[in-house]
Amino acid sequence: MLSKSPWLCWRAYNVFCVRRRKKTFLCRLLRKETREMAERLRAEPLLPTSEAKTRETFGLTGRSLLIAFAFVLLFAYITPYNDYDLANTFIAGNLLPTSSMVVLLLCVFIVNPLLRRFASRFALRPEELAAVWAIIVIASGIPAAGLWRYIIPQLPNLFYRASAANRWDELLIPHAPTWLVVTDKAAAKGFYEGTGGRIFWDAWLMPLAFWLLFAFVLFFAVFCLAALLRKQWMEREQFTFPLVQLPYELTKEPPLGKLLPPLLYNPSLWVGFFSSALLHTLCGLNTYFPNVPAIRRSRSLGEYISGFPWDAIAGTGIHIYPAAIGLTYLLTTEVAFSLWFFYVLERLQQLLFAYYGWSGLGYSATDFVQYQQVGAVLGLLFIIAYAARTHWKQVVAKALGLVKPDEAVSLRDEDEPIPYAFAFWGFTFATLGMFALLVALGMNALLAATFIVMAYGFYLAVSWIATNGGMVMVQMRILPFDPVVAIFGTKRFSPRSILMMCLLQEAFTYDQREVLMPSLLNAMKMAQLSGLKQRQLVAWGAIAVVAAAFVSLYAWLKLGYTKGAVTLTKTATFFWHANYPYMLASQYIDPGMEPNWFRVNGMIVGLVGFVGLYLLRLQFSLPIHPVGWIVCRGWAMEQFWLMILLGWLAKAVIVRYGGLTGYRALRPFFLGIVLGDLTMAGIFTVVGFITGKGYAVMPL
Repeated sequence: MLSKSPWLCWRAYNVFCVRRRKKTFLCRLLRKETREMAERLRAEPLLPTSEAKTRETFGLTGRSLLIAFAFVLLFAYITPYNDYDLANTFIAGNLLPTSSMVVLLLCVFIVNPLLRRFASRFALRPEELAAVWAIIVIASGIPAAGLWRYIIPQLPNLFYRASAANRWDELLIPHAPTWLVVTDKAAAKGFYEGTGGRIFWDAWLMPLAFWLLFAFVLFFAVFCLAALLRKQWMEREQFTFPLVQLPYELTKEPPLGKLLPPLLYNPSLWVGFFSSALLHTLCGLNTYFPNVPAIRRSRSLGEYISGFPWDAIAGTGIHIYPAAIGLTYLLTTEVAFSLWFFYVLERLQQLLFAYYGWSGLGYSATDFVQYQQVGAVLGLLFIIAYAARTHWKQVVAKALGLVKPDEAVSLRDEDEPIPYAFAFWGFTFATLGMFALLVALGMNALLAATFIVMAYGFYLAVSWIATNGGMVMVQMRILPFDPVVAIFGTKRFSPRSILMMCLLQEAFTYDQREVLMPSLLNAMKMAQLSGLKQRQLVAWGAIAVVAAAFVSLYAWLKLGYTKGAVTLTKTATFFWHANYPYMLASQYIDPGMEPNWFRVNGMIVGLVGFVGLYLLRLQFSLPIHPVGWIVCRGWAMEQFWLMILLGWLAKAVIVRYGGLTGYRALRPFFLGIVLGDLTMAGIFTVVGFITGKGYAVMPL
């Protein structure tokens, strides 16, 4: 009741406190409600849900689909070359894919202005721009970490790099069937050393049949799960979806007599844009012409402090990525604080273990924090299930045909991306099918179930963080089998089970920066805001995923067999990442891992701490959001922690002294910073293709 009118609450609070001359419980309650609503308004400048539901809905037009699919196929084909040969800014690279924003900017700055001036009736409408962006976003990660980045290099790597030194020929090859990896040594050698472009298709057909089948069933389950969650997160919990804010602003209709969206006529936006663009112009030119002065964008803390115990955190990165500052400004203050706070807390744990010598006793701070993250993910699954308990009951009732007459209206799903019954049973049968397939192929049932449950957990965690916390890139240094290894060890599992689990977790959960589910939810949010028909969008998005998978598969194999993967040294893709699952499997088989109760204790701390913080925040308004615990240790936070800190600090100061008015006035400036980064990423991608030398605007 109080949250319906925040400004009325504020007036009531002032009058009441002036009369009573003291802060009573009601005063504190009113102040809490007012602050929460003001924070919500600051973080959610998008179209209100109620307004979005009453708007006209639009189908996807033929030309919007033609544009979207043309770019989906183009990006699928060029991604392997751009990302792993040139080492340009990745085509997708994060949860606000560079590719989607470059296409949107081309349409907004070049295509639509020309059409409006010379053939106005052919200009792309806002909902068409939204459709183009959304379909590209859905398929964006498939050519990279969303599917092929960790599968293609690892399939031929076992037979190419097996030797007496690493003992893979003894420990792994006897347990590697032809449907799991490439077993033809000539095909494996040709991929890594090159054949002039001749692809050994016969050697790849069997393993690709398994990996494609499993991937498509998993993606189908993810589509169903996202459809089941959409209403809960968008309408009931009203997640803020910060990553959708800038593209949505760019799709808006221009003011009367103008050529560009309203946001682009704000002067402060261009101040932010040119601040970011100038930085990348100088740094990019310095890459090609070393005499051009430029700011050094990457340093480490060890350059400034050293000695005991500071050496424990000497590798802490200090990196400059302006877009992260701009995106952090769009978050709620609590979430932004949580992200950098838990990273600093993780660094303090490293110092504590080093100072007291616990590391020397065999207790690893890295292990302890890593397994806290495992526990935090498990805690998040509990929170997601608990917060949506009413929604889940209604979905199950709908699927079983047990809907009561008084609930029929609230459970109508004609406008949902997938009908609830189809999504529920599709998710159920896809999950059971994956489990049955893995067990039938020789995987231990416990390991198969653990992989599937934890994979869903990872996808939900990344989606929750991206849509509610606005992280542009999410990575966690944990793996699905970490809890099983900690509790049971590995000696009770067969070598084939261990090999399969290591390959699966590397392929589908190791790197979350381009996974399907958060991008799918962001596309659904764009559809909701723009009035697009959700069901059409999801159907065409699924087709785009399949098309991108096959086109990028050919591009990956063509790149390897043409250039030789051993020559592609600018990223760790064909070396460390291709070796890691086999190194891990070898360690798990011989000498094997014993149960580790130190790691189990870390899991318990993370689980209890995450759930406890969440409940304390609900009951007592504790100003610490637990979201940062999940990503406190990971490559993405190592890259962005300082930028997140600066973004939080900027917002805190602006809101403290300028209030809501100050926040809104400077919001275009921070959106401009993001726009500048994305624009320069597109420009330097083109420059990289021309020169054969890349410059990365975002971390690789």
